[in-house]
Amino acid sequence: MPPKRESDFAEVMVDKLFLESFANEQSAYHTGDGCGAKSPALDKFRNRLRWHIDHSLSKRQKQVIKYYLKGKKERQIAEILGVAQQVVNIYKWRAIKKLKRVMAS
Repeated sequence: MPPKRESDFAEVMVDKLFLESFANEQSAYHTGDGCGAKSPALDKFRNRLRWHIDHSLSKRQKQVIKYYLKGKKERQIAEILGVAQQVVNIYKWRAIKKLKRVMAS
C-alpha cells in the first residue's frame, strides 16, 4: 500500500475546517435549526475565515471553495468551470493549505 499524501486527506480537511466549523447559510449542510454552537470565538473565527476566503485566495481557488461550500462535488465544479476534476482538486488542496497557513498566523 503506497504511503498517504496530504492531498489524499483534502476532502477530510475541508469537511472539518469548513463544513463543521464554518456552517453558514450558503452551505448545503447547514440545517438552519439554530442548534449550532454560538460563541464569540467561533463567530470571530468564521468572520476571519470569510475574510481570508475573499482576500487571500486566487480567483479560481475562491470559486472552487465557494462552490464546495454550496454543496457541489468536485465533478460538478469541474463541469461548471470547464476544467478537469483533478484541476479542481488541486485548486481546493492549495486553497486549504493557504487558508490553514493564514489562519494559523
